[in-house]
Amino acid sequence: MKILIVENEIYLAQSIASKLTEIGYTCEIAASIKDAIKDERYDAVLLSTNISGQNFYPVIEKHKSSIIILMISYISNDTVSNPIKAGANDYIQKPFMIEELMRKLQHLNRYNALKRENETYKEYVNNLFESSDLEPINTKIKLPVLLKTNFQKHADAIVFHYSVEKKEPFTFISLTSENSIEKIVKTPYNEHIYLVDLQNIKKSEKTKVLNLVEDRRVIISTTDINE
Repeated sequence: MKILIVENEIYLAQSIASKLTEIGYTCEIAASIKDAIKDERYDAVLLSTNISGQNFYPVIEKHKSSIIILMISYISNDTVSNPIKAGANDYIQKPFMIEELMRKLQHLNRYNALKRENETYKEYVNNLFESSDLEPINTKIKLPVLLKTNFQKHADAIVFHYSVEKKEPFTFISLTSENSIEKIVKTPYNEHIYLVDLQNIKKSEKTKVLNLVEDRRVIISTTDINE
C-alpha cells in the first residue's frame, strides 16, 4: 500500500513513515498542501488538519479516490465533521498508537475492496437479467411466496428485480445444500430469504421447510410446475 503523509511536523511525519515502512507500506511525506496535490496516486492519505492555517480541502478533492484518514489534535466540526462530509473516510486523534492507525487502514482497505466487488457483482447480475420481461412480484404482496417457473433463471430474474424494487438484499439458500434448514433458522427473522431447489428435496423435507417459513419473509422457487 502506497501512503502519502501530509504533515508539517516533520519529526512526527518521519516517525509515522518509519513505523509504517517497517511493516511493509511505502510512504511519502508532504509538508505542505501544494506538495500534497501533485499528480501522484496513493492508496491512502494521512492528512493533518492543522497545517499552519493552510486550506486542506484541496487534498481531499485531489485524492478522493484514495482512503483518507484525518490526523487531528481535537474533535470539532472543522477538524472532523466537515472534512468527512467533503470526502474523508475516518479520523484518528493525536497522539495515537501505530497499531490503531494500521487497524483503520486495513479496515478501510478491506471495505473498499468489498464495495468494489459488490458493485461488480451487482452490475453483472443486472446485465444478466436486464432483458427479462417476466411478470414481476407485486412488492405489496405478503410473503412467503412460491414461484413456479420452467427455468430457474426466470425465478432468479424475478427475485432479483423484486429485491431491487424493494431496495433490500436477500439471503440465498439452496435447499439441496448441506444444513439448509439450519441456515434458514439462523437467518434473522425479518430478513428476506430466497430458497431454491424445492423440486429436488423429499416430500417430508418440503413439509418441514414450508412449516418453517410459513410466517417468514421468504420467496421459494421450484421448476416443478405441478408443485
